[in-house]
Amino acid sequence: MNRATRRQFLKSSGAVIATAIFPTWGCDGNEVRFKSMPTGPDMDIMDMDLEEMPAEEMLPLPPITSNARHYLQSINGKNYDPKLAAASWRLAVNGLVDQPRADWTYADITALPMQRQVLTMQCIGNWIGGPLVGNAEWGGTPLSEVLNLAGIKSEAIRVKFYSVDGYTTSIPLNRALRDEVILAWEMNGEPLPSKHGFPLRLINPGHYGQKMPKWITRIELIDEVYLGHWESKPEGKPFKWSDEAVATVNSRIDAPLSVWDDVKDPANGGVSVVLQTLRGNEGRPFVVHGIAMAGERTIESVEVSTNGGRSWHEAQITTQRLPNIWVTWAYEWKLPASGEYEIVARATDSAGDRQPRSDAGADLYDGRTGWHHVPVKVVTRPVQQSG
Repeated sequence: MNRATRRQFLKSSGAVIATAIFPTWGCDGNEVRFKSMPTGPDMDIMDMDLEEMPAEEMLPLPPITSNARHYLQSINGKNYDPKLAAASWRLAVNGLVDQPRADWTYADITALPMQRQVLTMQCIGNWIGGPLVGNAEWGGTPLSEVLNLAGIKSEAIRVKFYSVDGYTTSIPLNRALRDEVILAWEMNGEPLPSKHGFPLRLINPGHYGQKMPKWITRIELIDEVYLGHWESKPEGKPFKWSDEAVATVNSRIDAPLSVWDDVKDPANGGVSVVLQTLRGNEGRPFVVHGIAMAGERTIESVEVSTNGGRSWHEAQITTQRLPNIWVTWAYEWKLPASGEYEIVARATDSAGDRQPRSDAGADLYDGRTGWHHVPVKVVTRPVQQSG
């Protein structure tokens, strides 16, 4: 199919108006508007030719989410902004260390050895198909630089973080000492934006955003397991938010776009769904596409079903497969006869773990992993036979 024909068809497929969604659980209860926080990364899908994709080693790098489009979350609401000043901010490093300090300045921190790395971050409370995920390049110094300068006492087993908004969490010391765990002060080559944690936040690959606190003011080494703000909730119930918060394999469909007309979290069920209508001649192609990620593993494959999961087709991975970074994928669907259909996606990671039909975790508090279902209505005209 040539690009001109593809572009004409995709434009005639019809646009879907995105409505507001109000999660009732997740990192917080903030309103999320798809208009101001687009669900998918930038993809020039109209110029994509799936029949002429380059070889694996020639695929482009996965797309970066701009600072303005990257999702925001805080226990005080997504628009919370403490507006900390670099000149007056101080970092304390204490607890089970040989040389505690309470006077680390912004200049002290930013003078440490720097490294940059790309990471796809997702909120542990993101619902299936939700927008609380983004991919950015983070710059900062390994957390181990600061901890080693402080001198780690032998009895320390965890690192606890305190944030200016009252948020706390902790991670195992052996995790904290890994080179890729950094204290970041840059985002996409710019100073870390205030709402994203300026002057300092943690980047902890392989985990959900729950384990990447922002606006850090104190780092404490401790000799016990500490359950932070989310890990100690919900109160009075036998299950809690995951303390490990390890990112799992999951995928999302960005086109066709599913739109909800309910103000409840779609993951909790009982939500009315507005079907997107796809129009065209029967047999004409529509490019189903989306994203997939698998934490520290890479994405091995993505499969698409157009009949609710009864049969599957291999999608094409359209960007490089790298640890801790999402991929984009696409599948060319030839429009069938008019009717209602259900498009589903599932991914498999490099460890062989395939995304399950429903959540694999013990409860809703350790990241959503189930299939993303997108119902569509197809209205097609049969192709007239010549002769």
